Amino acid sequence: MKTLIQLLMTCEALLRSVGETFWADKIQAVLKRGGNSLDLYLLEEILSWYGGMGSFNDLMISEYNDHLVEGKDEEKLNNDLNRLRNEIYQEAVRLKRA
Repeated sequence: MKTLIQLLMTCEALLRSVGETFWADKIQAVLKRGGNSLDLYLLEEILSWYGGMGSFNDLMISEYNDHLVEGKDEEKLNNDLNRLRNEIYQEAVRLKRA
């Protein structure tokens, strides 16, 4: 099982590969502040990405969103993104409770 930091790094790389800089930059900022560990404040920040309009959950990789992707690749990339988002959320919740 990947650590939260590994999940975030993988997600950031995926987002950068399609030109999604807004969320990639948010992830990068958390990784830079956290170093090799993420404190409660950073876990709360990660969890805050998951609520409300314009949240991380709303992001769809699509050529119509000016992402660097062909339509035929969108489904796989969005499935990968959804899996990563779910794993990041679950791991952040688990760590917060620990």
